Amino acid sequence: MKDYICSIDIGSSRCIVLVARPSGESLLEIIGVGSSVSQGVKDGVIVNIEAATRSVSEAAREAELMSGLVVDEALLNITGKHVKGENSRGVVAITNRDRLIGESDVYRVIEGAQNIRIPADQDIIHVLSREFHVDDQNGIRDPVGMTGVRLEAEVHIVTAGKTAILNLNKAVFAAQIKVSDVVMSSLASSEAVLTEEEKDLGVAVLDIGSRVTDIAIFVDGGVSFSTTVPLGGGHVTHDLSIGLKIPAESAEMIKRTYGVTRIGMIDPTEKIELSAVHGRPARWILRQEIAEIIEPRMREIFEMIDRELVRSGKKSSLAGGIVITGGGSLIEGTLSLAEEVIGLPVSQGFPQGISGFTELAGGSEFSTAVGLLHYYRRFAGMPHSEQKRSEGHGIFRKIKHWIRENL
Repeated sequence: MKDYICSIDIGSSRCIVLVARPSGESLLEIIGVGSSVSQGVKDGVIVNIEAATRSVSEAAREAELMSGLVVDEALLNITGKHVKGENSRGVVAITNRDRLIGESDVYRVIEGAQNIRIPADQDIIHVLSREFHVDDQNGIRDPVGMTGVRLEAEVHIVTAGKTAILNLNKAVFAAQIKVSDVVMSSLASSEAVLTEEEKDLGVAVLDIGSRVTDIAIFVDGGVSFSTTVPLGGGHVTHDLSIGLKIPAESAEMIKRTYGVTRIGMIDPTEKIELSAVHGRPARWILRQEIAEIIEPRMREIFEMIDRELVRSGKKSSLAGGIVITGGGSLIEGTLSLAEEVIGLPVSQGFPQGISGFTELAGGSEFSTAVGLLHYYRRFAGMPHSEQKRSEGHGIFRKIKHWIRENL
């Protein structure tokens, strides 16, 4: 049995591969880090399998060289507008003579909660328990061993597009890497940046990527809402590229180095130099011009997020506030703007529980990749229950069969 685990975060701008070993009770030692420019990915969805495979292979080789180990199996994130979350409830009767609730009863009630209408083009990837009810007693995390005649389960079911899942798996399989599990990006990020206390208190995690922002709301320790907003940091880069008439690569550098989300935070006389491009001479602009492009787009992103928080019906339950992570969250002034728009306390989320190459993998842009590792360590080897996909929805059996038939 291997003593290391790997993760792959295929984003719209970067592909990240991490290799880690367990270190202590809850720590992970990062021993390999690989990163490449994402190709063949648009809005979190693979649109060119061959190009995406090259990105995965390049990042995996870099991680292998650093760690001295082979990346032949990994957890994979999934994101995009096709990822949907829905709450459901299941109810079963406890029929044994002692009315004692066992694991089989928990499995039955979780199965029952999955009896909802799923579109033909979607597959279940997570069935996440929120809480259980035994007779008239609510707020139960683990009902096994309790006595009752009626067991109810409230769950959050996450589905993803079948085509998107298959294309992700095919791209990684072509890089000679086996996919051990597929995890919703916001769920993975929450494993890296949130504590159990924050989840109990009520908190929303916002993972701002390049083209999409993933949202997950935790109340009383469980996921109660998840969705995706189709905007991210890459849209800010595009706006800068158009507004300043510079290439996208230069716009990204300008955003990271001089970007500010609040116009009022900048000295109105401060200037920066734009490098010469395409034969045009270098020129000077006011830094304030950059903020005038960035602030409207970032404000739009947070306004869309706020509408989703209101739609969830859980905004008033977020005593722990908002935790923002992801590469798109790193522009100066982002937390301040988010607090103004959303009206809740906002903090920056960084990957926790890691050692080793933390200087390489400790930034917010690595939250999903690190969270995948924590997710694997937390749930690997557990039976299919509320934390895992139901055996009745064998996504990976279907994927493996499809690969055997089509590759």
